[in-house]
Amino acid sequence: MMDWIQGFLKKHRRLEAFDEVWKALPPYPGLLVPRKAYPEVTQWQGKEMQNLGRCVLGVLGVALRLPGSAQLIPFKRALGCVRALVNFNMMAQYRSHTVETITYMEDYLDTFHKMKDIVLESRVTKRIRAKMDDQRWELRHDRAKTSERIAPSKRRRMRDAEREEETERRMNLIFCESHFNFIKINLFSHFCDHIRQFGNIPMYSTDYGELAHKTQIKAGWWQSNKKDASRQSVQSYTRQHGIRMRLSNLESLRRCGADLFPDVVE
Repeated sequence: MMDWIQGFLKKHRRLEAFDEVWKALPPYPGLLVPRKAYPEVTQWQGKEMQNLGRCVLGVLGVALRLPGSAQLIPFKRALGCVRALVNFNMMAQYRSHTVETITYMEDYLDTFHKMKDIVLESRVTKRIRAKMDDQRWELRHDRAKTSERIAPSKRRRMRDAEREEETERRMNLIFCESHFNFIKINLFSHFCDHIRQFGNIPMYSTDYGELAHKTQIKAGWWQSNKKDASRQSVQSYTRQHGIRMRLSNLESLRRCGADLFPDVVE
């Protein structure tokens, strides 16, 4: 989504305004205030991405303020597209759902699909760029042949018409070749059915597995001698896990014995 937003802002010359608002965010409890402009951040972590989702709509709204007459509808559609996707993402993080919340998610997803064409130009691939370059070269080659027979006074008007034609052909090629048919967009359509069948989405988050790496992998690496560290890490965690299981079993047996033979345990 941020790649699409960056391309849209660059097209309408609002990228600098977005970066200024982004860096000027005031502090708020629970919000990690960004210190750099968005393009300057090289690595994003989970907490930073969550903060991004909380404030990106407000920052984009300020960056797109005071639109021109030709920018009014594109800016409105861009804000609607981002708002729908952010709301869908926020509601997908709920720990519990009702029929109403699932309906909200479906409505947000439908709104996103209706307005996503406003950022279609940012979905240009290398193959499409190559076709655009070939198309531009063919147009300019044909114009070079015809411009030799045109009077110099008419060439300026011809250049303006040629630019409009080139832009129109480029946009037609983008809308014909670009698409949103990729896996991440397709996954959105399965969220609501998944929630109905299996429960909330955060229950299957990879955060828990990554958090377990601290004790399963990192702690063993720090305690090893860095020689055959993989084997040492696995053995260290296996022993610690076995001891914890043993202690847990003994504690369970002690409680069962206390319930069956309270006099003996005392």
